[in-house]
Amino acid sequence: MDIKIQNLLKNGQQGPILSKFLTPEEQKNLVSKDLDIHFSETYRDEERKRAFLCPKALDIKPDFQIDILEITSPRPLRHPEILGATIGAGISREVIGDIITLEEKSFMIVATEISRYLLDNLIQIGKNYVQVKKIENLEAVNNNNYHSASIIVPGLRLDAILAKSLNLSREKAQELIKTGNVKVNGKINLHKDYQCRSGDLLSITRFGRIIVREITGKTRKEKIILNIERTR
Repeated sequence: MDIKIQNLLKNGQQGPILSKFLTPEEQKNLVSKDLDIHFSETYRDEERKRAFLCPKALDIKPDFQIDILEITSPRPLRHPEILGATIGAGISREVIGDIITLEEKSFMIVATEISRYLLDNLIQIGKNYVQVKKIENLEAVNNNNYHSASIIVPGLRLDAILAKSLNLSREKAQELIKTGNVKVNGKINLHKDYQCRSGDLLSITRFGRIIVREITGKTRKEKIILNIERTR
């Protein structure tokens, strides 16, 4: 079990504790028969969530301390651009939740503790000056954060899928894997020859996320036609 999850479960035995944002894989592993564990539900399709843990004997309403920031830009922004600018401002990935990109506006879910800093300091993303404000909810927003595509790959190796999906050389994709910049289902994967499966979630630092979908066929040269979804 991941040391982060172990520490959360251990500290939760002592009293109420609020986690940073957790990946779907970390959420799945956060299980205890002795604790009440609640996950944030900021909006319907939330992926990265905060967890509130406390002993079962305590009856406490969770306060997830989450803010929603709306980002307005002269042009549509991509997930990696927003994440890169935020991390570049000195913010840890653990206090950033989901990033939702739409045509006219984007939204970023963050821990309340960094909200004020971003409102005051996140003024430029790439070459675009942006306006950031806090909003109350995302009820009217559909998380259309992925676009679908079909790619042709020689096989289901991780490096091959990354290279084709991100329009990189195979060598660059392998370097991303080797340096720990690629996660599969929330865990760093250092194996370039990992065989991806339908449903795998690939997270690549500064490039966003890819969901591996179904194989739809083969080409005349026996290459695989694979459906994927990628963050915008």
